[in-house]
Amino acid sequence: MDQDSKSLLFNIIGGIIVSVLTAIYVGIRHRFRSYHLQRLLGFQFKTDTEIRMAYGQLLLPPLTDQSGRPITHPYIKPPRRGGALLTESYSIEHPISECEVRASTYIAGLLGLPGKLRLLLVSDTEASSLLDSNFISFGGPGSNYKTADALTSDKNIFIRMTVNQFSLPTGVNLPFTCSIEADHGFILRITPPEFPSRSWIVCAGLGEWGTSGSSWFLANKWQELIEKIHPAAYWSGVKRIPDFMAIIRVRPGQDQSARIVALYRNDNGQMKTVINA
Repeated sequence: MDQDSKSLLFNIIGGIIVSVLTAIYVGIRHRFRSYHLQRLLGFQFKTDTEIRMAYGQLLLPPLTDQSGRPITHPYIKPPRRGGALLTESYSIEHPISECEVRASTYIAGLLGLPGKLRLLLVSDTEASSLLDSNFISFGGPGSNYKTADALTSDKNIFIRMTVNQFSLPTGVNLPFTCSIEADHGFILRITPPEFPSRSWIVCAGLGEWGTSGSSWFLANKWQELIEKIHPAAYWSGVKRIPDFMAIIRVRPGQDQSARIVALYRNDNGQMKTVINA
Protein backbone atom coordinates (compact mmCIF):
# COMPACT_ATOMS: atom_id res chain seq x y z
CA MET A 1 0.00 0.00 0.00
CA ASP A 2 1.49 3.36 -1.01
CA GLN A 3 1.70 6.42 1.23
CA ASP A 4 -1.33 8.16 -0.33
CA SER A 5 -3.51 5.09 0.20
CA LYS A 6 -2.40 4.85 3.81
CA SER A 7 -3.19 8.51 4.41
CA LEU A 8 -6.63 8.08 2.86
CA LEU A 9 -7.31 5.01 5.01
CA PHE A 10 -6.18 6.77 8.18
CA ASN A 11 -8.40 9.75 7.34
CA ILE A 12 -11.40 7.47 6.85
CA ILE A 13 -10.71 5.63 10.11
CA GLY A 14 -10.17 8.93 11.91
CA GLY A 15 -13.46 10.26 10.53
CA ILE A 16 -15.31 7.17 11.72
CA ILE A 17 -13.77 7.45 15.19
CA VAL A 18 -14.69 11.14 15.44
CA SER A 19 -18.27 10.39 14.30
CA VAL A 20 -18.64 7.60 16.87
CA LEU A 21 -17.22 9.73 19.68
CA THR A 22 -19.48 12.63 18.68
CA ALA A 23 -22.54 10.36 18.74
CA ILE A 24 -21.53 9.03 22.16
CA TYR A 25 -21.03 12.58 23.48
CA VAL A 26 -24.41 13.74 22.15
CA GLY A 27 -26.11 10.68 23.61
CA ILE A 28 -24.51 11.13 27.04
CA ARG A 29 -25.31 14.85 27.04
CA HIS A 30 -28.95 14.13 26.18
CA ARG A 31 -29.18 11.55 28.97
CA PHE A 32 -27.68 13.92 31.53
CA ARG A 33 -30.01 16.71 30.41
CA SER A 34 -33.02 14.42 30.70
CA TYR A 35 -31.82 13.15 34.08
CA HIS A 36 -31.49 16.63 35.58
CA LEU A 37 -34.83 17.74 34.12
CA GLN A 38 -36.50 14.77 35.82
CA ARG A 39 -34.86 15.77 39.11
CA LEU A 40 -36.17 19.32 38.76
CA LEU A 41 -39.73 18.37 37.83
CA GLY A 42 -39.95 15.59 40.39
CA PHE A 43 -41.15 12.69 38.23
CA GLN A 44 -39.43 10.09 36.08
CA PHE A 45 -39.63 10.03 32.29
CA LYS A 46 -40.82 6.45 32.01
CA THR A 47 -42.55 5.19 28.89
CA ASP A 48 -46.19 6.33 28.81
CA THR A 49 -45.86 8.42 31.98
CA GLU A 50 -48.85 10.77 31.96
CA ILE A 51 -48.47 14.48 32.65
CA ARG A 52 -51.65 16.51 32.72
CA MET A 53 -51.31 20.15 31.72
CA ALA A 54 -54.35 21.77 33.31
CA TYR A 55 -55.68 25.04 32.00
CA GLY A 56 -58.40 27.04 33.74
CA GLN A 57 -61.72 26.54 32.01
CA LEU A 58 -63.89 29.66 31.95
CA LEU A 59 -67.60 30.17 31.40
CA LEU A 60 -69.29 33.18 29.88
CA PRO A 61 -72.57 33.87 31.72
CA PRO A 62 -75.74 34.36 29.66
CA LEU A 63 -75.83 37.73 27.90
CA THR A 64 -78.77 39.71 26.57
CA ASP A 65 -79.01 42.68 24.26
CA GLN A 66 -80.86 45.93 24.98
CA SER A 67 -84.14 44.26 24.00
CA GLY A 68 -83.61 41.40 26.43
CA ARG A 69 -82.92 38.83 23.72
CA PRO A 70 -80.16 36.27 24.38
CA ILE A 71 -76.83 36.94 22.70
CA THR A 72 -75.79 33.53 21.39
CA HIS A 73 -72.66 34.62 19.52
CA PRO A 74 -70.86 37.18 21.74
CA TYR A 75 -67.37 36.86 20.26
CA ILE A 76 -65.88 38.58 17.24
CA LYS A 77 -62.65 37.96 15.35
CA PRO A 78 -59.98 40.66 15.85
CA PRO A 79 -58.83 42.16 12.54
CA ARG A 80 -55.43 41.66 11.03
CA ARG A 81 -53.04 44.51 11.70
CA GLY A 82 -54.12 47.38 9.51
CA GLY A 83 -57.22 45.49 8.39
CA ALA A 84 -60.89 46.31 8.75
CA LEU A 85 -62.96 45.09 11.70
CA LEU A 86 -64.74 41.84 10.88
CA THR A 87 -68.50 41.73 11.33
CA GLU A 88 -69.00 37.98 11.84
CA SER A 89 -69.71 36.81 15.40
CA TYR A 90 -69.01 33.47 17.04
CA SER A 91 -69.94 31.32 20.02
CA ILE A 92 -67.54 29.44 22.32
CA GLU A 93 -68.84 27.11 24.98
CA HIS A 94 -65.71 27.30 27.16
CA PRO A 95 -63.25 30.14 26.47
CA ILE A 96 -59.60 29.78 27.49
CA SER A 97 -57.08 32.47 28.36
CA GLU A 98 -54.49 33.20 25.67
CA CYS A 99 -51.69 33.23 28.26
CA GLU A 100 -52.51 29.63 29.21
CA VAL A 101 -52.34 28.61 25.55
CA ARG A 102 -48.86 30.13 25.37
CA ALA A 103 -47.90 28.50 28.66
CA SER A 104 -49.03 25.03 27.61
CA THR A 105 -47.15 25.41 24.31
CA TYR A 106 -43.91 26.19 26.14
CA ILE A 107 -44.25 23.20 28.46
CA ALA A 108 -45.28 20.86 25.65
CA GLY A 109 -42.10 21.83 23.82
CA LEU A 110 -40.05 21.08 26.93
CA LEU A 111 -41.57 17.66 27.56
CA GLY A 112 -42.04 16.50 23.97
CA LEU A 113 -39.76 13.46 24.25
CA PRO A 114 -40.59 10.98 21.46
CA GLY A 115 -42.00 7.71 22.74
CA LYS A 116 -41.66 8.66 26.40
CA LEU A 117 -44.24 10.94 27.96
CA ARG A 118 -47.97 11.22 27.39
CA LEU A 119 -48.86 14.90 27.53
CA LEU A 120 -52.55 15.46 28.15
CA LEU A 121 -54.04 18.94 27.84
CA VAL A 122 -57.05 18.98 30.15
CA SER A 123 -59.33 21.55 31.74
CA ASP A 124 -59.21 22.05 35.47
CA THR A 125 -62.89 21.13 35.75
CA GLU A 126 -62.27 17.87 33.90
CA ALA A 127 -59.42 16.98 36.28
CA SER A 128 -60.80 18.61 39.43
CA SER A 129 -61.44 15.31 41.25
CA LEU A 130 -58.19 13.66 40.13
CA LEU A 131 -55.24 13.87 42.52
CA ASP A 132 -53.14 10.78 41.75
CA SER A 133 -51.36 12.25 38.74
CA ASN A 134 -48.51 14.52 37.67
CA PHE A 135 -49.92 17.99 37.06
CA ILE A 136 -48.66 21.24 35.59
CA SER A 137 -51.35 23.88 36.07
CA PHE A 138 -51.51 27.38 34.63
CA GLY A 139 -53.07 30.43 36.26
CA GLY A 140 -54.02 31.39 39.80
CA PRO A 141 -56.29 29.56 42.25
CA GLY A 142 -59.25 31.75 41.34
CA SER A 143 -59.23 30.53 37.74
CA ASN A 144 -57.73 27.04 38.01
CA TYR A 145 -58.93 24.35 40.43
CA LYS A 146 -55.67 22.38 40.14
CA THR A 147 -53.67 25.43 41.18
CA ALA A 148 -56.00 25.78 44.14
CA ASP A 149 -55.34 22.12 45.05
CA ALA A 150 -51.59 22.74 45.03
CA LEU A 151 -51.72 25.98 47.01
CA THR A 152 -53.95 24.49 49.72
CA SER A 153 -51.81 21.36 50.07
CA ASP A 154 -49.94 20.86 53.36
CA LYS A 155 -46.76 20.61 51.27
CA ASN A 156 -47.10 24.19 50.06
CA ILE A 157 -44.98 25.94 52.67
CA PHE A 158 -44.04 28.71 50.26
CA ILE A 159 -46.76 31.01 48.98
CA ARG A 160 -50.31 32.28 49.21
CA MET A 161 -52.02 34.16 46.40
CA THR A 162 -54.93 36.55 46.03
CA VAL A 163 -56.10 38.39 42.94
CA ASN A 164 -53.41 41.07 43.24
CA GLN A 165 -50.95 39.91 45.88
CA PHE A 166 -48.41 37.20 46.75
CA SER A 167 -47.66 36.51 50.40
CA LEU A 168 -45.69 34.07 52.50
CA PRO A 169 -47.52 31.55 54.70
CA THR A 170 -46.61 33.77 57.66
CA GLY A 171 -48.86 36.46 56.20
CA VAL A 172 -46.01 38.73 55.12
CA ASN A 173 -46.80 40.28 51.74
CA LEU A 174 -44.20 39.86 49.02
CA PRO A 175 -43.17 43.08 47.20
CA PHE A 176 -44.40 42.11 43.76
CA THR A 177 -47.09 43.72 41.61
CA CYS A 178 -48.57 43.69 38.14
CA SER A 179 -48.09 46.91 36.21
CA ILE A 180 -47.36 48.14 32.70
CA GLU A 181 -43.64 47.96 33.54
CA ALA A 182 -43.52 44.46 35.05
CA ASP A 183 -45.69 41.48 35.84
CA HIS A 184 -44.73 38.78 38.33
CA GLY A 185 -45.47 35.09 38.46
CA PHE A 186 -44.19 32.05 40.25
CA ILE A 187 -43.11 28.48 39.59
CA LEU A 188 -44.09 26.13 42.39
CA ARG A 189 -43.28 22.44 42.71
CA ILE A 190 -44.61 20.30 45.52
CA THR A 191 -44.78 16.57 46.19
CA PRO A 192 -48.32 15.76 47.37
CA PRO A 193 -48.13 13.84 50.68
CA GLU A 194 -50.83 11.38 49.62
CA PHE A 195 -48.98 10.51 46.40
CA PRO A 196 -45.21 10.88 47.00
CA SER A 197 -44.34 9.53 43.55
CA ARG A 198 -46.28 12.38 41.91
CA SER A 199 -45.40 16.01 41.32
CA TRP A 200 -47.65 19.06 41.18
CA ILE A 201 -46.25 22.12 39.42
CA VAL A 202 -47.87 25.53 39.14
CA CYS A 203 -47.04 28.41 36.81
CA ALA A 204 -49.19 31.37 37.78
CA GLY A 205 -49.01 35.14 37.66
CA LEU A 206 -50.67 38.23 39.00
CA GLY A 207 -51.38 39.09 35.37
CA GLU A 208 -51.45 37.00 32.22
CA TRP A 209 -47.80 37.69 31.38
CA GLY A 210 -46.73 36.48 34.80
CA THR A 211 -48.33 33.14 33.99
CA SER A 212 -46.89 32.71 30.50
CA GLY A 213 -43.53 34.26 31.45
CA SER A 214 -43.11 31.80 34.32
CA SER A 215 -43.94 28.92 31.99
CA TRP A 216 -41.45 30.19 29.41
CA PHE A 217 -38.76 30.41 32.08
CA LEU A 218 -39.42 26.85 33.26
CA ALA A 219 -39.34 25.56 29.68
CA ASN A 220 -36.23 27.46 28.56
CA LYS A 221 -34.21 28.33 31.67
CA TRP A 222 -34.79 25.22 33.78
CA GLN A 223 -31.07 24.46 33.94
CA GLU A 224 -30.42 27.85 35.53
CA LEU A 225 -33.26 27.14 37.95
CA ILE A 226 -32.05 23.70 39.06
CA GLU A 227 -28.49 24.97 39.60
CA LYS A 228 -29.76 27.72 41.92
CA ILE A 229 -32.31 25.74 43.94
CA HIS A 230 -29.75 23.57 45.71
CA PRO A 231 -26.23 23.78 44.23
CA ALA A 232 -24.86 20.93 46.36
CA ALA A 233 -27.71 18.62 45.35
CA TYR A 234 -27.35 19.59 41.71
CA TRP A 235 -23.60 19.04 41.49
CA SER A 236 -23.71 15.81 43.48
CA GLY A 237 -26.02 14.36 40.85
CA VAL A 238 -27.56 12.08 43.47
CA LYS A 239 -29.16 14.13 46.25
CA ARG A 240 -32.83 14.84 45.58
CA ILE A 241 -33.83 18.29 44.38
CA PRO A 242 -36.29 19.51 47.04
CA ASP A 243 -39.63 21.18 46.47
CA PHE A 244 -39.24 24.86 45.61
CA MET A 245 -40.90 28.12 44.63
CA ALA A 246 -39.39 30.76 42.34
CA ILE A 247 -40.73 34.27 41.77
CA ILE A 248 -40.35 35.35 38.14
CA ARG A 249 -40.34 38.92 36.81
CA VAL A 250 -41.40 39.53 33.20
CA ARG A 251 -42.07 42.56 31.05
CA PRO A 252 -45.65 42.50 29.70
CA GLY A 253 -45.68 41.32 26.12
CA GLN A 254 -42.21 39.77 26.36
CA ASP A 255 -42.19 36.29 27.87
CA GLN A 256 -38.51 35.95 26.97
CA SER A 257 -37.63 38.73 29.42
CA ALA A 258 -38.47 36.43 32.35
CA ARG A 259 -35.91 36.20 35.15
CA ILE A 260 -35.73 34.98 38.76
CA VAL A 261 -36.08 37.63 41.46
CA ALA A 262 -36.68 35.36 44.49
CA LEU A 263 -36.20 31.67 45.20
CA TYR A 264 -37.13 29.40 48.11
CA ARG A 265 -36.71 25.67 48.77
CA ASN A 266 -37.96 23.09 51.24
CA ASP A 267 -35.24 22.38 53.79
CA ASN A 268 -36.38 19.52 56.08
CA GLY A 269 -39.94 20.83 56.15
CA GLN A 270 -38.95 24.48 56.56
CA MET A 271 -38.85 27.18 53.92
CA LYS A 272 -35.27 28.28 53.18
CA THR A 273 -34.54 31.48 51.28
CA VAL A 274 -32.10 30.91 48.43
CA ILE A 275 -32.48 34.27 46.64
CA ASN A 276 -33.96 37.08 48.71
CA ALA A 277 -36.78 39.19 47.31
